[in-house]
Amino acid sequence: MSEGKNRNKMSVKIKDRKTEVEYLRMACNLAELGIQYEHADLILRLQERLKKLKGKFSLSDGVEIHHKWKEDWREYFEALEKEKEATA
Repeated sequence: MSEGKNRNKMSVKIKDRKTEVEYLRMACNLAELGIQYEHADLILRLQERLKKLKGKFSLSDGVEIHHKWKEDWREYFEALEKEKEATA
């Protein structure tokens, strides 16, 4: 998400956070692996696919997950921006 200009201005709202993603983010930060919520989400998406495919994970799986992740977060931050503009 480093290329996203909205990422530096906004963060994921507490009400929108999933417990399992937040736990992973906190655990990584306690282990001095400083990651943002969105990156914890990506790690969990990758982990879920790895479990599902049981060793048959491919480059195309990684690309598909990353593309979907970027798209989901782009949409999320665009919606936040529109919400912010509507209330301004």
